Parts: sequence; structure tokens; C-alpha cells
Amino acid sequence: MIRNSIVAKMWLTIVGMVFVIQALLSVLLQQVFNKYIVSREEASLTQLALTIESVLSTGAARSVTEQVASDIAKRVERASVVYGIPYTSNSSLQAAYGAMTQAQRQALSRGQPVALRTASGKVQRLTVYVQIPARGHGLPGMLAVSQDTSVLDEPLREIRNMVLFDTVLGVILATGFAFVISKNLSRPLVDMTRAAEEMARGHYRQRVRVVTTDEVGRLGHTFNALARQLAETIEQLSMEREGLQRILSSLQDGVVATDLDGRVVLANPPARRHLRHLSVAERGVVDEERLPDRLMSLWVRVREQQDAVYREDTWDGRTIAITMLPLYEADGVTLRGSLCVLRDITEERRLDRLRKDFIANVSHELRTPLSMLQGYTEALLDDISDDPDMRRELTEIIHDETLRMKRLVNDLLNLAQLESGQFKLHFSRIDLTQVMRRVARKFQALAGDEDDLSFEVSIPALPVMIDGDEDRLEQVFTNLLDNAFRHTPKGTIRFELDIRHDYAYVRVADTGSGIPEEDVPYIFERFYKADKARTRSRSGTGLGLAIARQLVIEHRGEILVESRLGEGTTFTVVLPLAPQDDEDQGGSAL
Repeated sequence: MIRNSIVAKMWLTIVGMVFVIQALLSVLLQQVFNKYIVSREEASLTQLALTIESVLSTGAARSVTEQVASDIAKRVERASVVYGIPYTSNSSLQAAYGAMTQAQRQALSRGQPVALRTASGKVQRLTVYVQIPARGHGLPGMLAVSQDTSVLDEPLREIRNMVLFDTVLGVILATGFAFVISKNLSRPLVDMTRAAEEMARGHYRQRVRVVTTDEVGRLGHTFNALARQLAETIEQLSMEREGLQRILSSLQDGVVATDLDGRVVLANPPARRHLRHLSVAERGVVDEERLPDRLMSLWVRVREQQDAVYREDTWDGRTIAITMLPLYEADGVTLRGSLCVLRDITEERRLDRLRKDFIANVSHELRTPLSMLQGYTEALLDDISDDPDMRRELTEIIHDETLRMKRLVNDLLNLAQLESGQFKLHFSRIDLTQVMRRVARKFQALAGDEDDLSFEVSIPALPVMIDGDEDRLEQVFTNLLDNAFRHTPKGTIRFELDIRHDYAYVRVADTGSGIPEEDVPYIFERFYKADKARTRSRSGTGLGLAIARQLVIEHRGEILVESRLGEGTTFTVVLPLAPQDDEDQGGSAL
């Protein structure tokens, strides 16, 4: 707890410093006071000894001097006086003199007092020796004034208690002051720590309150500025990341970012779909965390070449353009992964093929009539025949081929306008049965000329109202019937109308040559022809069904086809009925 709290650390530091200082000061004061008391007591004993020595040196009667000396000694607590003239008359004085050093003896002989500390068991005494001048030519005397040092214990104990009390009081006061000071100094740091922890949890709007202008205050201002800049930076990064995520999610191309080991670190939804398909195809399980083997081989090349790699591959029948390039660290040298872009170019390749086929078909369709025009025109110019009938026949052929090229150009223009939305249709409320009857009458004469061909028409007697362009619907039905008659040399062709669930179903069915199953999905493409030989007598321009389909779509309808090779073909045009009041849709054969 203390290790993790700056308040406790500062508090303990200040208290520790004060305690050490107080302890050192206490020891020093104790020694000073001890020395002072001992020296004062020594001075007192010295003064006493000198006073008694002066009394003894007066030459008065021995009894008188001893009584005076005794009275003077009583003034000092536990003091005792011993003297001898000469000093050899007292064994204790003689022993003390013998224990003195040469310097002490010399000082004593000069009349200076000598203080000595002696110990007898556990009792320590302080003794002051003074020399008494000799009488006559005999040996000098010596006076000893001694005191038990235990009398000093009480004042020393009082002083020691006073110093201890002062030390404890100082530590207590220092503890309080240290706590207050450390709390005030550490409060901004604690606030900044708490704010930093909240910022680490993602709350970047944290601020600290600054109340001082010292270093801690400047630190608080710096922290607030840093937090503000960090919040703005995080917000900008979040916005940029969200924008990047939206851009990646809205892309139709797949984008995958990987690390050095080929692990996926970023992938948008189209890329994840591709990764799922490839992982299931290669490993049998869904794995969106690592690149499939097909892409890993490209990653190996990118890592070795340190350059972008492009390749086209086919997945599940789709053509995918793969572009993989290296990603570097901020230094621009250290490789950190790769970026792979997966683009589905199936439609582009299909459009390229359609464009090429379109150019080839248009060239083919125009080349045949132009060749015939050139040939017959050269024949006329060379006067190949003087027969007027021959010349007329050549002229009619030229005219027919000119009309054929005109129809081809018109069909191309109409189809282009339909696909671009520039073709104008004139919608109105029309009777679909009238349109069908008018178209049927065109082909009934043609059917009557063929003995092996039967043309059956089934149209309701009551009107069937729809919203549409009458001329364009007639063009659709005419094209379908024309195809049926051209591909049905004998058999039956049915032209019928059926009403179900607010929709009109117009069917053109024949029992002709039919369409190969593999060609059915392509019959509505431009220049499709069931007759691969492209003979002029049996084949059209190849644009009729494409135009018919676009016209039906413009009428919010649909055109369907069913065909079996050698058995016949059925085209069904589905058109929505116009809103009608209570009208019954009856049916009878025409």
C-alpha cells in the first residue's frame, strides 16, 4: 500500500527526516547537559575544597578548623572531607597521591586543585584534591573533598525526560505537518493519475483542476493540454477509421490486409466472402483468419520480389483480378505485411466478349449485303446482260439488300436507344386483344399459303386493357410470330392470350426446329441466331429478340422462353393489366 501511494511516501520521508534529526539532536543535547552538570558539580567541589583549605591554613586550633570545615562541607549534598598534615598521615590520601600522574602531582604542588573520578564497586565518586602548605620544613598536607555522583542522576533524568518529550512532540507535530504538506503536494498528482487511468480506459475528456502556479501547477496545465490534444487526435483518428471502414464496406472489390505470416488483419465483406469460398474449397472448413493457398503463393512472390504482383484467376466460374502489393513500416524499408485487392471482372470480360462479338457480327451482317451490292452493281456497270428482265432482277436484289442494311441499322439504333433509356414510348390505355388480332391477320394469309402449316389463334372476346405503346407491342408480337413461321416449315403455330392474377400471358408456340438447350440462355443477346449457317433465306438480323425483350421490360413485363430441339419453342410475354372496374375476362376462340 505504501509502495503505491505517493502521499505515504512523502509523509514517511518527512517524518523519517524529522525523527532522525530529533534523535541526533536529543543525543547531542544529552551529552551537552551531562557535561555541563558534571563540570558545574566539579566546580562546586573545587570551590568547597579551596574554602576548606583556606580555613585549615589559618593556623587556628585543630578542633575549630575541623568544625568549620565540617560545617562548610554540609552545604554540598553527600560531600565528605578528608585531610591530613602531612598527607602521609592518612593512608587513603597517601594512596591517592601515589595513583596520581606526574602532571597531576606537579599541578597539586603548584597549589592547583586536581579532580579525579574513582569507582568502588558500582559506586562512582568525584574527588577534588588540594595541597595544604607544609608547616616548617615538613611534608605538605593534602585535602580531599569527594561526592557520590549518584546525586547527579536526578537532574540528568529530568533533562533526559525533557529532551525525550521535546523529541516526541516534534515528531507528532512533524507528522501532522508532513501529512498536510504531502497531501497538498500530491493532490494534483493523484488527480492526474486518476485522469490518466480514465484516459487509458478510453475516456479522453478528463481534466485536472489546477490551483497553483508552481511546478506542479505547470505540470497540471501541461497534462490538460496533452489530454486535449490527445482527445482531438483520437477523435480525428476515429472519424478517419470510421470513414475508412465505410469506404471499405461500400467497395465492391475485396480488400485484404495481412501480416508477415499471412494472417488476415483487415478484410471488408466482399473479401470475407471470397476467403470463405476459397477456404471451404481448399480446406473443407471456413477460415477467414489466414490467406488461402492460392493467395499465399502470391504473398510469397511479393515478399521475395518486394513489388506488386497481378494475376487473374477463376473461382466458382467467376473471373477474379488479384493485385497484391507489399506494406512497409513507417521507415519505408521494413516489410510488415501485404495488401490484396480482389476484383470481380467477370462482367467486364463478358462485356469485352460482347463488344468483340458485336463488332464481328455487325461486320459480318454488313459485309454480306455490301458484297452483293458490289457484285451486282459491277455486273450492271459491265453490261453483263442486255435482257431487261435480268437487269430488273439485279436491281431488285440490290434494292432488297439495301432495305436489309437499313433494317439492320434501324434495329441497332432502336436497341441502343432502348438500352440507354432514350427511346420514347407513347403509353396509353389500349385493348391488348385488338393488337393481337391485328397482328394475327398479317400472318393468317402467310399460313394459308402453306399446306403443312397450321396457325391457331386464341384471343378472349372481351377487351383486355393494359397500359402500353400499341405500335411497339405490335412490333414485339410480329417479331415473335415471324421467328415462329421462319423456323416452322410444317406443324402448328399457336398465338394465344390468357389472363391470370392481374397479368396477361401472350404465348407464341410452335412445333418447329427448336433451340439447342445450351443456346437458350443467349437467345436474347444481340446477333444471336439459331441458324448457325446464317443463310439469308432463313435467318434475320439477330436483333429482333433483343429489341423485343427491351420493349417488354419497358412495359414493366417479362418475356420467357421454353424450347426443345426438334420439338418446338414457346415464347411467353407477361404484361400487367391496367386497373379495371368489375369486368369479367371471358374467353372464346377467334
